[in-house]
Amino acid sequence: MKIDVKTIKELSKNIEKYGLEEITLETGDSKVTLKREAEKVRIPQEAQVMVETPQIISNTIEEIPNKEEETIEVESIKSPMVGTYYGAPSPDAKVFVKEGEIVEPGDTLCIVEAMKLMNEVKAEKKCKVIKKLLEDGEAVTKGLDLFLIEEL
Repeated sequence: MKIDVKTIKELSKNIEKYGLEEITLETGDSKVTLKREAEKVRIPQEAQVMVETPQIISNTIEEIPNKEEETIEVESIKSPMVGTYYGAPSPDAKVFVKEGEIVEPGDTLCIVEAMKLMNEVKAEKKCKVIKKLLEDGEAVTKGLDLFLIEEL
């Protein structure tokens, strides 16, 4: 019996299928040996960096001390009516209040203009202005947040 190409192909499939390292077939005066080459794996430089990265990250995370975040209770001052927001009494005047400023009860925070009538929005309690939410000339609706404050 002579060993043909079809037989060699079948043998090579069996090496892969069964995970064999070597197959030898002898018939009469013919002998065929098929060996699977060891797979050579080359790790690219980028992959080597990625392998090392998790350890670096975990060490960094462990070294950071746990800090309790300071929490503040924030409230908002809302618009009492529909109109237009203004942060100062006139375009060239200084603003009524700045972010970070502490205001007393009765201090004017802004003006909401409605039908040519200037309505002052005043602080109802001592507080710190955390954030001014609008810019001059913006339209407001009743109940819209104008400022975020922290009660003192």
